[in-house]
Amino acid sequence: MTIDELMELQEAGSRARVLGLKSCENPYLAPARMPTGDSSALADWLARHDAWKFGWETEDASRDGSISDYFRELITTKRRPQRPDRLTGASIDNDAT
Repeated sequence: MTIDELMELQEAGSRARVLGLKSCENPYLAPARMPTGDSSALADWLARHDAWKFGWETEDASRDGSISDYFRELITTKRRPQRPDRLTGASIDNDAT
């Protein structure tokens, strides 16, 4: 997917919210658009689904005045990647400093 396609999907999600559609009316949730077993198709579908949803959620947050909270939460969530040592319980650094 190109950056232009990504932006178009975000705009489509935003327009859908403006028109009063619900988040669950994401066109990528339609059975005909669901991927069928191919992992590359799944990755493409997920990216398109998420782009539309992002546009919808951004417009929704701007309507109820919580746009800054929405982006703050989004950024905070993305900055907290799970470290492998937290997943397995083992320590990566053996340095006791």
